[in-house]
Amino acid sequence: MTTTIPHAPAARSGTSPADIAFHYDVGNEFYALWLDRTMSYSAALWDGIDGDPADGDVLARAQRAKLDHHLDLAGSRGHSTGFRLLDVGCGWGGMAAHAVGSGRVQQVTGLTLSPAQHAHMTDRALPGVLPLLESWDAHTAVRPYDGIVSVGAFEHFVTDRMGAEQRLAVYGAYFEKCHGWLTPGGRMSLQTIAYDDQTGPDGPVGRFVAASIFPGMTLPRLAEITAACDPYFSVTVLSASPDDYARTLRGWSARLLRAREQAEELVGPEGFRRYRLYLRASESTFLRRAATLYRIGFRRRDEPLRTAPAVRGGAVGSAS
Repeated sequence: MTTTIPHAPAARSGTSPADIAFHYDVGNEFYALWLDRTMSYSAALWDGIDGDPADGDVLARAQRAKLDHHLDLAGSRGHSTGFRLLDVGCGWGGMAAHAVGSGRVQQVTGLTLSPAQHAHMTDRALPGVLPLLESWDAHTAVRPYDGIVSVGAFEHFVTDRMGAEQRLAVYGAYFEKCHGWLTPGGRMSLQTIAYDDQTGPDGPVGRFVAASIFPGMTLPRLAEITAACDPYFSVTVLSASPDDYARTLRGWSARLLRAREQAEELVGPEGFRRYRLYLRASESTFLRRAATLYRIGFRRRDEPLRTAPAVRGGAVGSAS
């Protein structure tokens, strides 16, 4: 019998659809100028990959390595045929296309709140890929998934208006949902940026990003993630790779600068300046270790733990 851990109400929790559109719906053509051919808008995995991160082939290779890593964490390697994957925050479909195209996954359901991303995936009409324009907290699984991946979406699950207990309730509700969606023994992967110093969202970079790039967003801390997941999942892999994001951002920034004329035609001089500043400031944030990048693997507990651990404001850092 499944034991349900009670949470505070977490209805329609994170970044609003309007704020998602503010960032992601500036135009697919604009992002295509400086992302790689997989349209992956998250840190690549650079282990063993040399070369200029601004080179399209080099960047694409590192992004595919990241995609394979998360598919491994989600349990698709060596799985019998018919693997079903849920991609929470599927972006423009890079993970879904790679998972199905490589033969590692038979069917992918992708969730996004961006109409532009959803339209892009719908137009691609990839066999075995179902894009849905809906949030994780509204999703209902038709039947259980064998694995779940979420790359670069967890950062949008809560807002800067929430206190520590409310943030933890939302994160806990997400892991509870994932537990319910997965088959017994199912695996899950997560890649997220997180605060890693005392500054948090109150520093100059945090204020700039929240005001001009990702309205309302705030990042998690590791203590919040581990406390929220613990009733439902055991952690199998945990790595911190801030240099991976710094190198990816350096590549994106150089590619955007090279495409300045085309970028300004699409988003205007001010839009170009804003994104270039965001990319360079974000690179500095990772180099200074004010933020880090976590890649985490999880295994579903057969039965949730009966007592959810309490994390209070003092235990989860300075943000509250």
